Amino acid sequence: MTPTAPIKLTRTLDGLLARFDYAGLLVLVVEPDVDSRNALVRALVGLGLPQPLEAGTAAEATAQAAELEPALVLCDAQLQGPDGIDGLELLFRIRADSTALPPDIPVVLLAGESASPGVMEAKRLGVDGYLVKPVPAKRLEARLNAVLMRRFPERVVWGA
Repeated sequence: MTPTAPIKLTRTLDGLLARFDYAGLLVLVVEPDVDSRNALVRALVGLGLPQPLEAGTAAEATAQAAELEPALVLCDAQLQGPDGIDGLELLFRIRADSTALPPDIPVVLLAGESASPGVMEAKRLGVDGYLVKPVPAKRLEARLNAVLMRRFPERVVWGA
C-alpha cells in the first residue's frame, strides 16, 4: 500500500458519508441568457433545491431579493443590461452592503474562462466560488456543496 492510498480513501469516504440538506434554500440565478438560465434552474431543481428565483439583470436580482431572501446567488460575471451593472459590480455592491442582499450571502460567479481578469477581481471582492461555463450538473453540485457546507454547517447530514 502506498502512503497516498489512505488519504484518497478518506476523501472518498468523506464524500460518501456527508450530504447537504437543500430543503427550503432559495438560490437566486442571475443570468442574462434565457437558455443558460433555464439550464441552470433545471439543474438546481434536479439537485433537490426549491424552484430558484430568476433574474436577467442586476436590477431584477435586487428586486427579487427584496421580495424573498435567497440563501445563495449564482451570477454571471458578464451581466449586460440597461442598468449597466455587471456581475462583478453586483458582487461589489453585495459585499459593500448597498443592495437588498445581505453582505455575507454566498456568491458563486459564472465565468467564460478561469484565467479571465474578472475571476481574479471576483476573488479580490470576496466571491465564494466560481464556475466556468458551460456548467455540467456534477460540477455545479460539487461547487454548491462546497460553498453551502462552509456557510451552513448545521445543514450537513453525516452518515447518509
